[in-house]
Amino acid sequence: MPADRVSATVTSIEVLESLRQRGTAGVTEIANDIGGSKANVHKHLATLEDAHFVRSHDGEYQLAHRFLEFGLAAKRHEPVYRAGVDNLAKLADVTGATTVLVVREGREAVYLHTVVPVGQVGATALEGQRAPLPDVPAGLAILSSYPSGTRRSLVDATVDEPDRVEDILDRLDTAERESVIVTGSDESAGPEAVAAPVTDDGEPVGAVGLREPTAGTEGPRVEADLRKLVRNTAGTISNRIALTE
Repeated sequence: MPADRVSATVTSIEVLESLRQRGTAGVTEIANDIGGSKANVHKHLATLEDAHFVRSHDGEYQLAHRFLEFGLAAKRHEPVYRAGVDNLAKLADVTGATTVLVVREGREAVYLHTVVPVGQVGATALEGQRAPLPDVPAGLAILSSYPSGTRRSLVDATVDEPDRVEDILDRLDTAERESVIVTGSDESAGPEAVAAPVTDDGEPVGAVGLREPTAGTEGPRVEADLRKLVRNTAGTISNRIALTE
């Protein structure tokens, strides 16, 4: 462990991660997951329960709802969320597609907010999920707004295969020119995703995206409309951020 890390904090995080993955677990299961003693795990659980981060019933533990306070606070402190949440809802209403707001955290794209249209069945809220920036459309949109040198550094740090690096950089060049990125485009079925970057004084602060928009049978026309809608929404949010500073 690096010298500037606190071992007790690391253990608490491992306990919480075990509960996140399992849903509900006893002391023995958690201890096995993290490779610690049951006595030490019990102390961590008791401390977390006192702070309302964990709750228990009949010897089984699970995450408590206090995490909602922290998640909502993290979301509300993002300028792109405050400026964009209403526009994201409008975009979902107009397109009938799930809309997402994504921000960068290190080398990863993090889903900050999701709007699922009323009546849409089977759509999953994505808040909190994360992936390497080049692996999700909105992450690519964020990357496309960086200078070419920064883009290459971020892609090189995330992608191992040299051929894939060059393919991604080519896509980012196109996305920079068009101010939007489209994945899975098909003339008959339409795109799988459309995303555009949100900027603040030229710097990317996030991206707006559509997931699996319904395109019907007029793929090319609808794709052009979706590109414009997503690009305009991202531009509106960027302008609102600038006006509120």
